[in-house]
This record gives sequence, structure tokens and C-alpha cells, in this order.
Amino acid sequence: MFGGNPVGTNPEITRQLSGGNPRHINFLDAQAGMQVNNNGELIDPWGTPYFFHQISGTEMEIHSAGPDKLMWTSDDLVVK
Repeated sequence: MFGGNPVGTNPEITRQLSGGNPRHINFLDAQAGMQVNNNGELIDPWGTPYFFHQISGTEMEIHSAGPDKLMWTSDDLVVK
């Protein structure tokens, strides 16, 4: 729709996904479990901010710290 993924830090990407994009479309659905913390960060089901890794303009990895709430451990969830 926009020719690429949003880029930036978690709060910057969250702002863009929340309607701060050229078409003012909100892509976040609270009923689907998408939650934003008080710092404006998109958080995982355990309350930890996601880590966004831009691989290219159209490819991104999204990292969740998982149940232990520690990033870069064996229970992390990663979606490309």
C-alpha cells in the first residue's frame, strides 16, 4: 500500500502504524492483542517492547523477548 515498511525506533514505527502515516490509517487492533505502553511502544503479550530490525525497505524482523521478558534468549519469538 505504501511501497515499504515503516522505519525507525519502536515508538516511531508505532506512531506510523497508529495513523501517523500519509493516509492516516490505523493498523493497530487492540482486540487482536496489539497494545502500546505509556512510552508509545508496541509491546508483546508479556508487556515487553518489540524490537524492529529493518532488513530492507520491504522486509523486517520483529523480535519479542518472549515469556522470560529478556531479549536475545532461547524463548524469543521472531517473525519476518
